[in-house]
Amino acid sequence: MTSDLLHCFADGVYRLTLNRPHRLNALSDAMLDSLHERILAVPANAVAIVIRGEGRAFCSGHDLKAAASAGPLNTVTARAVAERMQRVATAMRDCRTPIITQVRGYAIGGGAEIALSGDIVVASNDAVFQFTEAAVGRVVTNGFTNLLPRTVGPVRAKQLLLLGRPLPAPEALDWGLLTEVHPLDRLDNAVEEAVAELRGKSAWALGAGKTLVNQGLQASFESSIEFEIGAAIEAELGPDAAHGATEFAGD
Repeated sequence: MTSDLLHCFADGVYRLTLNRPHRLNALSDAMLDSLHERILAVPANAVAIVIRGEGRAFCSGHDLKAAASAGPLNTVTARAVAERMQRVATAMRDCRTPIITQVRGYAIGGGAEIALSGDIVVASNDAVFQFTEAAVGRVVTNGFTNLLPRTVGPVRAKQLLLLGRPLPAPEALDWGLLTEVHPLDRLDNAVEEAVAELRGKSAWALGAGKTLVNQGLQASFESSIEFEIGAAIEAELGPDAAHGATEFAGD
């Protein structure tokens, strides 16, 4: 039986592939559980995690066909459905290894949430992001009611969540939701270039930077300063800063 999520670790890169191309990589329970488990199990020496979709789409969102066949939910089972998705968001946020999402084609609903939760979001110019939850009687998850207004402002966030209009990659880039947009035939190379840039940096500093940004989103300015001071002290006492200073002095 083919796995809903493929994983491979080579040359310091942990690659996770959503693998239901016949369903445009719709999110099954097994896929979400595996994605959560794999992110938690990222090798300590990983330079980056790359999440992509097999075939012509990144992810078409939750598998509503499977949900319909499962029958009516109650409070307990409905909570379990929501928490399954939220565990993935929390794992992506808490993971100190930089996560690159490689997006082509459709990224819809929960698929858009996963795609846009990457620390570095690299998309093809044919990628389309869409929050369709309201059209099927559901709500957005993964903390996006908090993150979207902070990124694009409340008016645009409501446009995305309430009207559910498709957002092409070039426009998403203008709105600050993406890191880079490239022609489809350049997408793989663009991701590898991003990995190469990360490879030349301190893994500790990358993890600290990601954590500080995420903490700062929820903290006051004063608290952010304190977080930064603590991290700066830890950095100065660590081997990477000393090695970096020595190399710089030798140039």
